[in-house]
Amino acid sequence: MYQLYANNDDCLNQALRQKIVAFNSAHFDAERMSIGYQFLDAQEELVAGISGCVFGNWLQINWLWCSELVRGNGLATKLLVALEAAAVELGATRGQLDTLDFQAKPFYEKHGYQVKYQLNNYPRTGTRYFMEKSLI
Repeated sequence: MYQLYANNDDCLNQALRQKIVAFNSAHFDAERMSIGYQFLDAQEELVAGISGCVFGNWLQINWLWCSELVRGNGLATKLLVALEAAAVELGATRGQLDTLDFQAKPFYEKHGYQVKYQLNNYPRTGTRYFMEKSLI
């Protein structure tokens, strides 16, 4: 009747994601609103950026990146502050993100985020932190 096939292609990932997003959207009372900010250099090359979305009351921070050439200049803080302010304007009251032990946990803690859950041995020997913050 139904045939089982192995499929390690990213196309399957994308197809499943689309189907789950479509299913979930019928049950959520909010839409995702993408937001992001970037810093460009004189040649209009990306040197730092942040992106995420507002989903109901929540800001979800997906990506924050700064080139090694500009780290330590406060750009990440400016990006985070701008994103949070935009999220509040769009109705967010809380922010959430995840970061790895070798990434930006101290940076986020400095800006008021607290670890709500940590996944140890991720993917084998590291730690993944799930963090939240009140935005209002």
